[in-house]
Amino acid sequence: MKPILPRLALAFCLSAQLAANTQASAQSWPSRSISLLTTFAGGGSGDIVARTFAEFASKELGQPVIVENRPGGGGVVAAAAVAKAAPDGYTLSIQAVGPMSLRPLFEPPVGYDPVADFTPIGLLAETPNVIASSAKFPPRTIAEMVDWAKKNPKGLTMGHPGPGTIGHLGLLLLASKTGFSGAYISYRSSGPMIPDLLSGEIDIACAAYNPLFLSEGRVLAVMTPDPVEFLPGVPSMREAGFPGIYASTWYGIVGPANLPPEVVTKVNAVMNAFLRRDDTKKRFTAVGVQPRGGTPEQFAQKMADDKLVWSKVVKDANIKMTE
Repeated sequence: MKPILPRLALAFCLSAQLAANTQASAQSWPSRSISLLTTFAGGGSGDIVARTFAEFASKELGQPVIVENRPGGGGVVAAAAVAKAAPDGYTLSIQAVGPMSLRPLFEPPVGYDPVADFTPIGLLAETPNVIASSAKFPPRTIAEMVDWAKKNPKGLTMGHPGPGTIGHLGLLLLASKTGFSGAYISYRSSGPMIPDLLSGEIDIACAAYNPLFLSEGRVLAVMTPDPVEFLPGVPSMREAGFPGIYASTWYGIVGPANLPPEVVTKVNAVMNAFLRRDDTKKRFTAVGVQPRGGTPEQFAQKMADDKLVWSKVVKDANIKMTE
C-alpha cells in the first residue's frame, strides 16, 4: 500500500497549481477574441445596444468583442448557451429581462437556473414600457383611462406583444392595482400590434416605447418612477398618481457561473466607462434606451426584485405560456 501522506501532498500541489493557473489566466485576460451572445435579432434596439457596447469594449480590452445574435425561444437559446459555456471570460452575453427573470416563472424547465447558472456583471440599459393609446380613444390620461374602463366593464381592449412579455405583465399589474377589467389582445410581437393600436382596432397597448406612439397615437404615461428625458411632457406613473406600477425591459451583461472575479471587475469597469460617455447617451436616446450602470451586486438585486414582483403577478393571473 502506498503511503497516504505523499498522495495527499501530491493532490494538494496539483490543486494549488490549478488555482495558480486559473488566477494567472484571469489576470492576463483577455488574450483572444470574446464572444458576446445576444437574444436579439439584428437591427432592433437591443442589437444596437449590444453592438455599440462591443465596439467600445473591443478598444478598451484590446481584443475583438464579437456580437453573436442568437434569437429564438424568447431568449432561451442564447441564455442556455451561455449557461453551458466555460467560465473563462471568453463567452459573455447581453441578456434581457425575459429569459433571465420572466420565462423561468412560466416554464421552470428552460434548461438553466437564472441564479445558479450565471454570473451577473452589470445592468447596461433599460427601455421603459409605456401605456399608449389610439388617438381615437377618448381618455387622455391614465386616470381618465382607468375611470373609463370602470364605467365600461370589459369594454377596454388592451394589446400586448405576447403572453408573458413585460408588456403583458405590465397591463396585468396596472389592472390589478387599479381594479379595472378589459379584454387582453395578444400579438406575436409589437410589430403587428402597433398598426392596430394606431388605427383604433384596440384602445391601448403596453410595450417598449416606439416613436410611432407619439407621432401617430398618444402616450398616456411611461411606466417608470420618474420622467424620462427623451419623452418630455409624458408623465411617469408616479407623477400620474399610480406609484409602484412600473415595467421596463432591461439589458444586462452576464457570464457563466463561477466567472473569475478579475474578469467580472474588468468588464464591469468597461461597462460603466462606456455608459458615462456622452456619445453613448446620444445613441441610446435615439432608440429609446436609458443608460444604467452600477455594480454586479446591484444588478443581482435588480433580478431578485423583478422575480419577487412578477412571480406574484404571474401567480395571481395564472399565466401559462400556452395562452
